[in-house]
Amino acid sequence: MTLKTQSTASLLADRLRAMINNGTLTEGTRLVERDLASQFSVSRVPMREAIRLLEQEGLVDLYLNRGAVVRTLSADDICHIYHLRALLEGDAIFHSVPDFDAESLARAELVHHLLGGANDTEKQGALNLEFHNILYAACGNPRQLLLIAELRNQIERYEHLQRKLLADTPMFQDEHAAILDACRDGDAEKAREMTIEHILSAGKIVLDAVARSAERKSSS
Repeated sequence: MTLKTQSTASLLADRLRAMINNGTLTEGTRLVERDLASQFSVSRVPMREAIRLLEQEGLVDLYLNRGAVVRTLSADDICHIYHLRALLEGDAIFHSVPDFDAESLARAELVHHLLGGANDTEKQGALNLEFHNILYAACGNPRQLLLIAELRNQIERYEHLQRKLLADTPMFQDEHAAILDACRDGDAEKAREMTIEHILSAGKIVLDAVARSAERKSSS
């Protein structure tokens, strides 16, 4: 594959990922390579590679004789993702705290303050992501950070769940404040403990929302 084709495939993957995350491509939707290539005015080669990239990220399933389908996450899938996130993110902040400088701490505190005053859900989501990225950046393990990002991507597409999470921002702000306190104190173990609790509490909200959604569908 040429560099140009690879770049095009990455850009297409970004567009498709955004369509999955914003609900344009819902779970279970078939990704018809020919139709998508026509929609984006590209050849089928980079579109095929873009779909493969999304399959590697866990957003798409590939089936023989059926093609690509936007992956549906079960309650068990969501539970597993959040437990993995808790382990990886807890470990990331544990290793970041010893190298957490004054500038990074100031940036995290600023983002925390901005998040508390944000009313737009898209802005809240971006600030929440930035807050966590700042806290994990010094862990020294880029592969670990990539895995964390990929797991987040698999959850982000549940927009109705994301809106529910953002509605609980005050609770999350308290949890963020506790994490920041541990970072200020240089207490890596406490920071890890609070981060794990924070991620698992978010996972519980998502699981509860999934269960309620399933109940509504079964009764309709």
